[in-house]
Amino acid sequence: MGLFLQMLTVFVTTVSLQGWLPLGCLDEERTALLQLKDSLNYPNGTSLPSWIEADIHCCSWERIECNSSTGRVTELYLGNIRNEEMGDWYLNTSLFLPFQQLNALFLWGNRIAGWVEKKGGYELQRLRNLDYLHLGSNSFDNSILSYVEGFPSLKSLYLDYNRLEGFIDLKESLSSLEVLGLSGNNINKLVASRGLGNLTTLYLHNITTYESSFQLLQSLGALPNLMTLYLSYNDFRKRILGD
Repeated sequence: MGLFLQMLTVFVTTVSLQGWLPLGCLDEERTALLQLKDSLNYPNGTSLPSWIEADIHCCSWERIECNSSTGRVTELYLGNIRNEEMGDWYLNTSLFLPFQQLNALFLWGNRIAGWVEKKGGYELQRLRNLDYLHLGSNSFDNSILSYVEGFPSLKSLYLDYNRLEGFIDLKESLSSLEVLGLSGNNINKLVASRGLGNLTTLYLHNITTYESSFQLLQSLGALPNLMTLYLSYNDFRKRILGD
């Protein structure tokens, strides 16, 4: 009886520890995180000091969320990580491919100017579970739209304060989007060709000049289910009601 109680105590203690000990996460994801840290810090940055090779519990590292059951990375909060003085960052998107359960990716404010490989941003489309992507305050031009069109589950996309300009065509392949942020870009017309039927929220802060404002407002008719529209810091003057 005494031996049984001892074994039972060990079992209960083990189960209890499993409930609160941080998960070690998958080796391939841990390796990818360390490579991502090196890329973000190249050539001489010091960000993400808690991401160290000797620590196998990468789910306890800063700016990471994991699934408590599987130990797989589900959210990466990497906004405003890269030191400003290091200049533009060219993103190696293949580093994100091991994160097959990734739901949310925050990369705003890192001076991303492009990709390091030929396939570029198209690699990100292999993240089939991604539903939140924040690429604001970087250096993307209109070509970024072709890279984000292939996400089957993407519901929230933020491209605020990049270098988008002029005519923006939001393709059918973005039809799952519910929230879109385009603030701080020099856009004068939006077109939703056979898509964006689910879009309910649109951010267009600080986006127009007086000359382009009326055309932009007219183009919003292409978004039939739009319920919430943010338009602060724009130069509409009398354009909303007509001059």
